[in-house]
Amino acid sequence: MIAYAAATGQHDHVCWIAESLVDPLVRQGRYHECRSALELALPSADVADDRRMPSALRNRMAIADLYQGRFQQAHAWCTDALRLARRQGDLREQARATAGLGAAERALSRIPEAVAHLGEAMELAARLDDDWLAGMSSCNLGALHDQQGRHEEALTYYAASLAFAEKIGHPRMISKTLCFIAEAHLALDRHAKVKDVARRAADLAQEVGDLQLRATSLSLLGAAEHGDGDLPLAITLQQEALATLTEHTSRPLETAIRRRLGHTYSAAGHQAEAEQQFHIALSLAGTEELGRPPSPGGTPSVTAREADLHETRATRRDSDA
Repeated sequence: MIAYAAATGQHDHVCWIAESLVDPLVRQGRYHECRSALELALPSADVADDRRMPSALRNRMAIADLYQGRFQQAHAWCTDALRLARRQGDLREQARATAGLGAAERALSRIPEAVAHLGEAMELAARLDDDWLAGMSSCNLGALHDQQGRHEEALTYYAASLAFAEKIGHPRMISKTLCFIAEAHLALDRHAKVKDVARRAADLAQEVGDLQLRATSLSLLGAAEHGDGDLPLAITLQQEALATLTEHTSRPLETAIRRRLGHTYSAAGHQAEAEQQFHIALSLAGTEELGRPPSPGGTPSVTAREADLHETRATRRDSDA
């Protein structure tokens, strides 16, 4: 469809089609297809009548890279998108690119830059009256505090993000935010709270068909059961989380789940199975940019949800269904 539109000179349609495909492909973990569609469309963006497209498609490329743990590449796309949006005077795409820079910098542990960009994104969201962008930026600021071990402060930011998500009534955004809340409670050993929050997140993820978000939620449930000493159930949940992933899944997320499963196997006395999971996780970690590793029962700092913090209203049009 994209190739045909490009061949017949329908440049605006090429870009609109590619942009509309990002959310459904990302939800299914089909990142390579997402990137291929955007790569086909990028040449058309430069000649399209819709002058939002050059920056918009670059912001979408950053989403695909963030999901796959390609944080340096995502940062480069957002930098370019910001430059082009400023040239066009497109404040909304500037805001999205700025939020994307903050998300990538957080994943790369470039904390001062991330704080600056996310703070700027919050200001732009207020100017644009964009509750979606405000919620995602608030969530990412919370994640920054989590990363620094300031979990109670993180929960304050997450509460603000959840309020925005519930205000706009978007189940996917609610589920994502709940996953971050669950991780903060997990770091504080509040296992009962983790279970309540993660179950709701898992149900919402299933409702919207987001495989990676469901895997994240199930893994959090497994970590909480590990913390409460129910190792058989924890193993079952981590295995279910792994089974939810696809061949195109974010490797940082798979790595985090396999590490958790390995720790649970080890605690249950299954050393051979534990070694196997650690070996696979190590091989995966060697191929992607990762943040700090999770604690035995605990919190991966970089997962598929990081990419969700750079989503936009443009991709929401398809995900609201």
